[in-house]
Amino acid sequence: MSAKDLDERALPPGRVDAPPPSRELLSAIEGMKPVSTRSRFGAFVLVALAGLVAPAVVLTHHVYRPDLAALPLAWVIAAAALWAAASVSALSAALIPRSGDVLPAPGQASRVAVTVLLALIGFALAASVNVEGVSLRPADAHLTLLQSCVHCASVVLEIAVPFLFVGVYILRRLVPVGRPRLGLALGAGGGAMGGFVLHFICGFAGTAHVLIGHVGGTILAAAVGAALLPALLRR
Repeated sequence: MSAKDLDERALPPGRVDAPPPSRELLSAIEGMKPVSTRSRFGAFVLVALAGLVAPAVVLTHHVYRPDLAALPLAWVIAAAALWAAASVSALSAALIPRSGDVLPAPGQASRVAVTVLLALIGFALAASVNVEGVSLRPADAHLTLLQSCVHCASVVLEIAVPFLFVGVYILRRLVPVGRPRLGLALGAGGGAMGGFVLHFICGFAGTAHVLIGHVGGTILAAAVGAALLPALLRR
């Protein structure tokens, strides 16, 4: 049988009537409802609520740094505002899509995270304040500089953990690409909140300690986030 014979036997398109839709299909169509869109700020709010529990508990129950009253009030407020703004900025970049977008932008998140970290480094180098005779030195607590830095960096990481894990859980199905960059911003945001807490409870005010222990801990949290988010989401 040739192709010509098949063409002659085929019914013209106008003679083919489509079967009527089934009752099940009509019922399914009638029962369809519009899908609610994802809230732009939902992920950020959930991560913030989970992550702020530990800072609130520490700041409520922990002894404050002994030199707090002796420090310039303007500096205390400015430094606290910088740490808080760093945390909010990085977390927002990691969790809140830009207007008109559905998912967070990894490129923007990484740029914000790097900018935040550089700002914290610059502030620690240029604007750390030490009140002679009131602010503590590591030797006053029978610690070396390295030991004091390790202790504070561990505090930063502990506070960053809830931000990281809740953020990873929320983003697990929303991030097809750019996971290391979003993880970097998540970690930087959580770490900066740890630095915010240390600003009020850590009495070691030397530039080296703040730079290595507080800012260094934040950088470490960012690095953990950059490695953790892709690793966990591959499972």
